[in-house]
Amino acid sequence: MHLLDIPTQTLASRLAQAGALTLSLLMTAILAPQAQAAQGTPLAPPSYPDASHVANGCHLSTIRFLSKFRSDFPGERGAPLVIEMPNPDGVRRSHTIAVLSWKGMAWGRDEYFGVFALGRPYGAATDPATFLRAAEETYQRHAARVSRRDGMPQRPDDPADLTSAEQLREVTKAARIIPVPTAIYWARKGNHAVPLVFFRPQSGQVAVYDLTHGTCLAACSVRDDAQVVSLFAARLGYQFAGALSNVSAPRETLLAGGSSQ
Repeated sequence: MHLLDIPTQTLASRLAQAGALTLSLLMTAILAPQAQAAQGTPLAPPSYPDASHVANGCHLSTIRFLSKFRSDFPGERGAPLVIEMPNPDGVRRSHTIAVLSWKGMAWGRDEYFGVFALGRPYGAATDPATFLRAAEETYQRHAARVSRRDGMPQRPDDPADLTSAEQLREVTKAARIIPVPTAIYWARKGNHAVPLVFFRPQSGQVAVYDLTHGTCLAACSVRDDAQVVSLFAARLGYQFAGALSNVSAPRETLLAGGSSQ
């Protein structure tokens, strides 16, 4: 999963990783698991499993999880973290997990493999590179254990194998995962229609999700949503098809139809 990192009011900078952490979170150390939970307190935090998954949807799953976790446990903390993971084809790709505090300890949460203990008390400082290596190694060990026990998770179909109508169904599922209002626009790649989900994660930040590239984030103060989506589309190699019609959909989602001819 990739992140389009575009500075404020520029929307034309380098392609970066999804869900980048602030330096303060990167300085969180993760070394030794907590031996025992306090009496009456669950040993592990809740994982809030997703009702459905979409291709390259780890960032969406992470922000949905963190929204619910912070709401249910306002005294705890958490943020997305991008790690690099080897894929079956041998290529290392970005993957987003959540790093969170739980009763003073650091934990991780993954879209498919749930929660896992990451280390020493949450908030201890360490070198960012050391932190990332420890997080990646701990996650890989946890994923391997869960896979041996439960088998590999069933992942969504390759977006390249889906028709435009099937892609629209998938991005509509993605829109329902996102914990803020969303809009779906059409773009084109050659003769193929490509649906894109637009949303604003927080003030001054914009995001676009598509099935092939995952979630692209940018700092931006532009208020014209269609203009922002058209700039994202161009960076992703698409031609923006425009918002020709709007209809209401669940969770304040707007379906914006464009021509696929």
